Amino acid sequence: MAFIMISVAYGITYIFEDGSIKLPIAPYYILFIFAVGFVVASVFFEKRGAIFPWSLVGGAIASAILAFIVTASIGGIIYVWDNRPLTLKTDTVIYALSISIILSLILFNLARHKL
Repeated sequence: MAFIMISVAYGITYIFEDGSIKLPIAPYYILFIFAVGFVVASVFFEKRGAIFPWSLVGGAIASAILAFIVTASIGGIIYVWDNRPLTLKTDTVIYALSISIILSLILFNLARHKL
């Protein structure tokens, strides 16, 4: 999980690096990732007994997060490939480690309470 968070942190740096937004992949790939995530997440929330409109909102939120993470991960891979790992700073690694620790604690609490 820490490697994904490091890649996402570098991807956010890549996307907003020069003050303008540059996407690492074509927009229709992002739309495809969003659509697949929307179908899967909506079915997941529907199986859990959610009311139909709320399952669509939950599916949209989950698929938007998935599309952002995949896009930022690809941007992070491009950023690391362009800048070589030896020239990267350690603050991003520390931020990514702290984010992964926080997400691990959240996932642990969700798994413990079976939410």
